[in-house]
Amino acid sequence: MRSSVGWIMHGEVVDPLTQVVPAEWDRFAAARGASVLWQAKPLITAAWAAQTATALVVVRDRTDVVALFHARLHGPQDYRRFHRSGSVPPVAFAESRLAPASLAGHLFAAETGRADRRAAVVAFERALRARYRVAGFCYRHVESEDLLAFDRRSRRVLAVSPDTVLRAEWSSVDDYLAQLPTKWRSQLRKIRATVRSVPGVRRELVAEVPPADAARLVNLVRFRHQRRGIVRTPIPEHYFEHLNADPGTRFSTYRDDRGLLALSTVHDNGTDLAMSYWGIRDRVDGGLPNLYFDHYVDLVEHTIELGRATLRPGKGMAKIKERFGARPVANHLVVGW
Repeated sequence: MRSSVGWIMHGEVVDPLTQVVPAEWDRFAAARGASVLWQAKPLITAAWAAQTATALVVVRDRTDVVALFHARLHGPQDYRRFHRSGSVPPVAFAESRLAPASLAGHLFAAETGRADRRAAVVAFERALRARYRVAGFCYRHVESEDLLAFDRRSRRVLAVSPDTVLRAEWSSVDDYLAQLPTKWRSQLRKIRATVRSVPGVRRELVAEVPPADAARLVNLVRFRHQRRGIVRTPIPEHYFEHLNADPGTRFSTYRDDRGLLALSTVHDNGTDLAMSYWGIRDRVDGGLPNLYFDHYVDLVEHTIELGRATLRPGKGMAKIKERFGARPVANHLVVGW
């Protein structure tokens, strides 16, 4: 029953390192078409490798689950260390973001309207404040349609780098390339010809990757882009074992005789494809240039062949992805008390 007729939504806070995650978490995420990145097992694995306390919050309207929230509790801490299970900072700032992936940390039921989404956010914050001393909240990757659920008088909304989405409106990859401006079409074709001319390089879309190699390459990219003064813990190998086990996840890979050169993680919910982790070997270790946008075109082709509606290539390099046909999706950060 909805909060609009008198019932108040309530949230259940779970520490994934010391408590059992309710089975409703995975069922709800799967029903919403969320990728394996939202499933409990990879989130628990990531929490063990985190530098801050993790909170998973299930929001219910009476007995029906209406939203999930993933949050990290930041406070005074030594960023060189892993988080100790069961410990929380004396005063925390809650960041809602699906970690370690850089995705929104909220997931609403499809049928909920704006008022119910706002009520779900209030229930999440109330539950978190009841368990921890929370000084404020930060919501990342909030799209425009959800802004009203998070914004209020004590909050500040900041526009940040947009996400991108590519709508599969073509019958073949040649049709896709043909509709691009001449300059960018020529650039992509040159990249593809160059990559294919390198002897010994094999391109494959596979169901599994070696977890140790995948973790090493993805962490290389993560560390390369971390801010100065911030020590970031690596994504563990076990995390990629969960991704390997997921039937909706594939890996776009490049290999040579020494093993993986690069990989991209691709999630298929039957309607859309979404890219998450990208990893590539360093140049000093035999890595090759231009693999990212070569595989980008391969995934456009894969999206068309599967008959999926869209390809979401993830954050970063938004301007370049726009040149190659993707459209920007406005993205916001909401912060305050």
